[in-house]
Amino acid sequence: MVIVKLANYLTRKGIENAVLTLSISTKIKKDLRGTRIITPKKKITNWRNLIAIILMLRKYVGKNLNYFDVINVHNFPAELSVFPRRKPTVWMCNEPPLEFAFPPTPSFPARVLRSIVIPLDKFVVKNYVNHVCVADDFNAKRFKKLYGITAFVNNYGIDYEFFSDGDGKKARDMFNLSRDDFILLQVGMLTPLKNQLESIKAVRNLKSKIPNAKLILVGHGVAKYEQMLREYVHNFELEEHVIFTGHLPRTVVRDLYAACDAALFPIKPQGGWLSPFEALCAARPIVVSTRMTAADIIKKNKIGIVTNDFTGVVLGIYNNPEKYRKMAKHGRTWVKENLSWDKFCQRMLEIFQEALKGDKSAIRN
Repeated sequence: MVIVKLANYLTRKGIENAVLTLSISTKIKKDLRGTRIITPKKKITNWRNLIAIILMLRKYVGKNLNYFDVINVHNFPAELSVFPRRKPTVWMCNEPPLEFAFPPTPSFPARVLRSIVIPLDKFVVKNYVNHVCVADDFNAKRFKKLYGITAFVNNYGIDYEFFSDGDGKKARDMFNLSRDDFILLQVGMLTPLKNQLESIKAVRNLKSKIPNAKLILVGHGVAKYEQMLREYVHNFELEEHVIFTGHLPRTVVRDLYAACDAALFPIKPQGGWLSPFEALCAARPIVVSTRMTAADIIKKNKIGIVTNDFTGVVLGIYNNPEKYRKMAKHGRTWVKENLSWDKFCQRMLEIFQEALKGDKSAIRN
């Protein structure tokens, strides 16, 4: 999403750009408008082969280096592809990688690899990357701790016009939801980091007090985690209260935002940045965990509830809906005024220009 929005913005501004990636979906190809797509002829089938990925990226960066003024790298290990060349480089670091690029209890070969890659990564970022951008203060602090570098905070944009135009009745009809159902929604891939189990536990705790509660979980799942969630639902007889939809088109997700009474995001500190703000576009109350990376933004601007007590907050929304609807309407206005993709892309363009000048102080004050 971030790369597509930025590439299309540059194209609209008449700035030549290309996306170098080891693989790309048909949908993203279709969404890119005028951007050249560079993919290797040889495919890497084993994505765990980190060294092969790094070498392939370096090879194709080298082949195309002289055609562009700035390199904009994104997810790990793309930042390593610039070494040892000298070219103005900006890293849009969606998530600082070193905390979760390797498992917490790695095998011996993985420990050896980590002992090489982590020092190399820190060296490359310090000496070959001009500027680093992150989406929020949480990740800025994390990046500072990991790399000793102050990153610039540039909040992502949200497709306000799209997500504010959902049809709640259409979604209720599609999923056989009655007008009396109290609908809770969580959008995101079913993974431990998205922590859907916490949402299910809240429904379990509340089913006697909110017998008409329905939790809708949107997203395809990591097999073992999804199986565990389904077993939990079965063991506690929650089949009438929890709906697994799998992956859905954005248009259907938009309608579900409009249909829900509250959107839940008990997310751990990785991913899931956009979804709470998408729900706010539909003026729906949002509840996020204290560990969610945008929690500071939500709390500071009083546009949602930041908590680890999802059961208590959901019950509060059920008992006092008008209070939380008012907060959600304020949140919708805040998102519209502050989180646009044009703002995000314009700031990225300014940082690219600073990188061309070689001036780090303009961004890192």
